[in-house]
Amino acid sequence: MLDPGQDFTLPYLYKDGEEIDARGIALFHGQRFSGSLTTEQAPLYIIMSGKWNKAARFVKKVHPGPSNNPRNYVTYEANIAQIKRKLAVKVASDSQIDVNLRIELPVTIVEYAMNHLQEKDTIERLNRKLSDDMTQDAEQIIKTLQQSGCDSFGIGRHLIAHYPELWKSLDWNKQYAQVRFHPEVKVTIVGSGVLN
Repeated sequence: MLDPGQDFTLPYLYKDGEEIDARGIALFHGQRFSGSLTTEQAPLYIIMSGKWNKAARFVKKVHPGPSNNPRNYVTYEANIAQIKRKLAVKVASDSQIDVNLRIELPVTIVEYAMNHLQEKDTIERLNRKLSDDMTQDAEQIIKTLQQSGCDSFGIGRHLIAHYPELWKSLDWNKQYAQVRFHPEVKVTIVGSGVLN
């Protein structure tokens, strides 16, 4: 909680009558609550943070049409043991900070009403669509983190370790919002259904 180079997150719980429900992830800046991520954003955020240890399931709309039609959606699950995450922090000569975050996300299709998962074109189209959608979701998560001032990926910690002189000259509370993040999520379908 007292680390100047990294903020923390906690499960965001609330009481609804006698029930306790999860609302998402609470974001902190220093020791104060500064924002939140939704329950839909939580699994991808955990993968982005490198702290996954359980299954992550996603539901995405992949076809145009009414939102209430289940045929327009795909449900998939990340293969947790095979996820690869690479976070690289680079500082330019003008002190501009760039962060590249690349996630390789192998997934298994759990449910896809349109089927045709044995066709190579269908798999390639879904890989592209899911990769684009997940990358956009990652960009939105990072935008929320920066607006909240929550450096939960520890970019400041990296700067302290590798660029100590730069760190001493920064007002990190202001500079963090100026960091340029370049997330990329590459989804690869490696299986489908119960049998594979």
